[in-house]
Amino acid sequence: MSGAIGVFDSGIGGLTVASAIKKHLPNQQIIYFGDTLHLPYGDKSSGKIKEYIKAISAFLFDNKCEHLVVACNSASSVLLSLKNLPPFSSITNVIEPVVGQVIANPDIKNVGIIGTKRTINSHMYKHQIEAVRADITVHELATPLLAPMIEEGFVHDSIAEQVIHEYLSELPEIDAMILGCTHYPLIKKEIDSFYNGQVKLFDAPDVVANTLKKLVHVNEAQPISDHFYVSDYTASFEKTARLFFGEAIRLEKSDLFPY
Repeated sequence: MSGAIGVFDSGIGGLTVASAIKKHLPNQQIIYFGDTLHLPYGDKSSGKIKEYIKAISAFLFDNKCEHLVVACNSASSVLLSLKNLPPFSSITNVIEPVVGQVIANPDIKNVGIIGTKRTINSHMYKHQIEAVRADITVHELATPLLAPMIEEGFVHDSIAEQVIHEYLSELPEIDAMILGCTHYPLIKKEIDSFYNGQVKLFDAPDVVANTLKKLVHVNEAQPISDHFYVSDYTASFEKTARLFFGEAIRLEKSDLFPY
């Protein structure tokens, strides 16, 4: 049997990526780790985020994960400067696959990027796009209220629409947008509505899942049960997790961070 796919995020937003991976690779075991004790990563220093990545990646490797997916934009923004991670067969972040899709589209000339403060201040999307496509103008906007709003379940209501409107009204005219947080696919419909369907939206889940399909030796046997760990447990997280994964899952409390 092919080794498990380890997926981690600062919370449960990465479950949108895990869900897409499960859809594309239904027989692969997924071991998920949501670092709910330390969320959000968006306001943490790069040094702290690196500490968390090292600890969680070691946990996933010790739990027989062959492939690692860093399903967090804030963590992905510091990942490339990290060394001495466990020897996974592959490590996939959520930034590079999305950038690859954007730069491959010749019609895109003005792209907006929304995400946490950490992701936006890293300028990782901007640098990677402009390194290949100097003809694309990149407009970055930190939207720190969106992730906690979604975690609290405000996704398809007037509150979500108002917050989205307030943020996106700050951006100039664009023809494409990168949803630079794995929470944001849950409000993709509202963002698309704001732009009346006239702006092409790019997000991580399906792009990352398709990238992973090229790296993973597909398991043909009966899959082993998936596991979903969090560093801090509350009943509300288990309920909210259904929003992200699309079905009921059981979250297990990990003692990786015993404080």
